[in-house]
Amino acid sequence: MTAANPDSVMAQAPLVPPVAAQTGGGRLPLRTKLGFGIGDLAFNLYWQATTLYLLYYYTDVVGLSPVTAGWIFGGAMLWDALCDPVAGYVANRTRSRWGRYRPYLLFGCVPLALSFVAMFIPTSAQGASLVAFVLGTHVVFRTTYTVLSMPYNSLMATLTNNSQERGSLAAYRMICASSAGMLVALATLKLVHVFGQADERQGFLVAMALYAAISLPVFLFTFFSTKERIQPDVHGITVREALAVVVRNRAFLLICGMTVALTAAGTFLSKTLPYVLKYGLHREDLIGPALGTVAVQVFIAIPFWAWVMRRTSKRLVALSGGCIGMLGYAALGWTGATGIGVLFGVLGLIGFASAASLLATWAMIPDTVEYGEWRTGVRGEGTIFGVFSFAQKGALAIAVGGVGHLLGAVGFVANQPQSQAATDGIRAMLWLAPIALLGIAMLLAFFYPISPSAHQHMLGELRLRRAASGMPD
Repeated sequence: MTAANPDSVMAQAPLVPPVAAQTGGGRLPLRTKLGFGIGDLAFNLYWQATTLYLLYYYTDVVGLSPVTAGWIFGGAMLWDALCDPVAGYVANRTRSRWGRYRPYLLFGCVPLALSFVAMFIPTSAQGASLVAFVLGTHVVFRTTYTVLSMPYNSLMATLTNNSQERGSLAAYRMICASSAGMLVALATLKLVHVFGQADERQGFLVAMALYAAISLPVFLFTFFSTKERIQPDVHGITVREALAVVVRNRAFLLICGMTVALTAAGTFLSKTLPYVLKYGLHREDLIGPALGTVAVQVFIAIPFWAWVMRRTSKRLVALSGGCIGMLGYAALGWTGATGIGVLFGVLGLIGFASAASLLATWAMIPDTVEYGEWRTGVRGEGTIFGVFSFAQKGALAIAVGGVGHLLGAVGFVANQPQSQAATDGIRAMLWLAPIALLGIAMLLAFFYPISPSAHQHMLGELRLRRAASGMPD
């Protein structure tokens, strides 16, 4: 088996008449890079809080069964995923004096904050009423989240078409995102204790309200410090054109497959680790530090992997992250995740690998916008990022639902001593699935077709098409 030649994409003929290519390949100012990147800090206050602690909150604080909690989480996330392509398509067709994507940051940040806090409002509801309340508030939050996050993701492709600058944007974004990950992982349970004392529900409510309050000025800074430099398609794209941008974009489909595998692998780790620590090692106090170890290592490793990416390629960084991650998960299986020191060391290694995978994925995806335009004549970055997010969140939904179902299958009972079979089953969930999923991600990354030279060639050809059509560059 051999990899596809990254430059071979240039040998294919365009499928439709030429359309506009864009100029926007210069270096971005620091304010723009920081302004865009810090937006992901705000998003990750929400994302990490729900990813790391919401399932735990549902089972151990609200009192839902793990199966019910898992499928509520997964169902709401699946709804979010289904909304993503729609939100991306609508944002792609938006026109305003602030651009297509930036207005959503301005007008959507307050509804997002309020819907997030609503999930943690204490309620006396029981039975079906409790399930309805939890599901309803979660669905509302996921809807507002996607309305804001899809334009933000799409904004990245409009700031510049320079592949290296996009790699730099991805690095700023990942550093800010991992900063939020560290804060949420390390501080959440401490804040819950400080604000709630013996009342965990009250503690979670105040802690999450604090995260929501922090996000508001951050979103406003992102709005005021960015500018959409790459202009939209000359006409609003149709649904048929949007579908063509996706199905004829081999590079994008490969990235979607990668993100499904990587997201599911990370979900098994983050959702299972708290249960291993609380019930397997009887060290509930280490949940925050353990999750924080992964986030801290991602934060530390991002600059290193960004340096490697500038000197090699996004594809190589993705392959390196997958390989190292598989070694880390194999070490979890070999050690049985029983020794605290070894466990934290392996989690650090997994965080180091995750930094490479995350950085490469988010740096690759904007380049597929030009690949799609080169193939179909339509940019459609809103559709690209909408479908990409659909794949990511769909994988998360299925993985979380699967974790909840597997917890029930191995005999887990919340806040009770666990049987040996349940403990062994939870430990197995921590590493077996992630190894297989990372293997799939590496295989897909192996065939990623856009090298730095291929991307430059595409941009040059798109400029020639623009000139031939008589449109100003």
